Amino acid sequence: MIKLATVCTGIGAPEKALTLLGIPYELAFFSEIDKAAIRSYCAIHNESDTKNLGDLSKIDYEKLPNDIGLIVGGTPCQDFSVSGLGKGGEEGSGTRSSLMWYYVRLIAQTRPKVVVWENVAAVLNDTHIRTYRKFYHTLTSLGYKIQAGILNAKFFNLPQNRVRIFVVAIRKDLDMQFTFPHGYDSGIRIKHLLQKKVPDKFFTKSFDDVAPYNKTFADTHR
Repeated sequence: MIKLATVCTGIGAPEKALTLLGIPYELAFFSEIDKAAIRSYCAIHNESDTKNLGDLSKIDYEKLPNDIGLIVGGTPCQDFSVSGLGKGGEEGSGTRSSLMWYYVRLIAQTRPKVVVWENVAAVLNDTHIRTYRKFYHTLTSLGYKIQAGILNAKFFNLPQNRVRIFVVAIRKDLDMQFTFPHGYDSGIRIKHLLQKKVPDKFFTKSFDDVAPYNKTFADTHR
C-alpha cells in the first residue's frame, strides 16, 4: 500500500492513474486552493476535504507525516511557459512558478521515498535553466538520485501534443531503480474519442447566446 501525497493537485490525475493501474494507495494529504477543483477531487476519489492542506505556501510543515511513500507535484508552469510573460520561478520571487520551492521545502520536511515533479519543457530553455539546475541540485543535496525526461503525451495513448518534463527522484538509501517508458504512436486520434451524436442541449441555440471575445490585438495577430 503506497502512502500518497499530492500538491497543486487539481482533480487528482496521479490518484486516478494509480487506480487505473490497480495500485492500492492511502492518501496522506493533498494541497489545492481552487474550490471547484477541490469539490471535484473529493467527489472523484471519495475523499474528505479535511485532507486538503490548502495553500502550499502556508502549510504547517511541523504537522506533516514522515512516512510518505510517494509525493507528486505539478507546480504552476505559467511563468516558465512560452505562452506566459517569462517571469520565471526563482526562489523568493513571488511568481506562481516559484511555488516549486515550497514543494522542495515540503520534500525536505517529509522525506518521501519517491518524488515526482512535472512542468513545461520550457523550464530547460536559456531563460529558466538556472532555476531548474538549482532545483535539481537541491533535491540531490537532500539525498535523492534523479532521473529526468521529456515526454510527449501523444506517444502514450493520448490524442494530445503535450510535451512536459518529468523529474523522478528516489531516496538514495533505497534499493530502487527507475527508467522512463518508451513511447509509441498508438494510432489514437481525437476523432476516435469524439461523440458522433451529441445531444442538442450542448449546442448554442443562437448567436445571442455566445459571449464575444472583445480583446483587440495588433492587426497582424487578429
